[in-house]
Amino acid sequence: MRWSSNNGDELGMIRLLRGSISRIMRYSGAGEFSRRYAVMNAFDGVVTILGIVLGSTLLGEASAGNVVAAGVGALIAMAISGVSGTYMAERAEQERRIRELEEAMLTRLDNSIIAEARKRAAVFSAIVDALAALLAGLVPLSPYFAVLSGLLNLHLAFYISLGLSLSFLFTLGLFLGRIARSNLIISGLKSLAIGAATILLITLLNLFL
Repeated sequence: MRWSSNNGDELGMIRLLRGSISRIMRYSGAGEFSRRYAVMNAFDGVVTILGIVLGSTLLGEASAGNVVAAGVGALIAMAISGVSGTYMAERAEQERRIRELEEAMLTRLDNSIIAEARKRAAVFSAIVDALAALLAGLVPLSPYFAVLSGLLNLHLAFYISLGLSLSFLFTLGLFLGRIARSNLIISGLKSLAIGAATILLITLLNLFL
């Protein structure tokens, strides 16, 4: 009986959370912004780790510990930057929209559902921004965690990391193509080209320095 009560409370909290997120999306238009932030910062996270992995390997300093330390440090910095920067920018944008609505409606909206949803939208977008970069960056970094755990060797981890990075970029391209209702393969290849360009530029830089 106690389990049923706890289970019911958890379901109630989930419904409440879903309802709150739904209101934020409906009244603030945060869905479009959050989607854009998520894709943009997922790109940043993957390409950043790709650069760290490739640069460390070409310099001959690609111990698993060094790559993980550099990668995690970069992702934490990106997450903090994403949370603070996105929150301030989105908060300012949402406040501007509230003022515009107030001028159009000739009434104050300080305590309204719309105003509350728009304020929460800034927090929601900031969290999405940070998590997108952090989680996406952990994908190509995961083989090096496996090396530290003794599950992979360093040489194999490098190639798996490259493969994961390029695959993730291609998948993001497919997602963007679906949003734009354009050719999915072409969109995926465009995103894949970003990863290929990163590899090429870092390799060339290593050759001439």
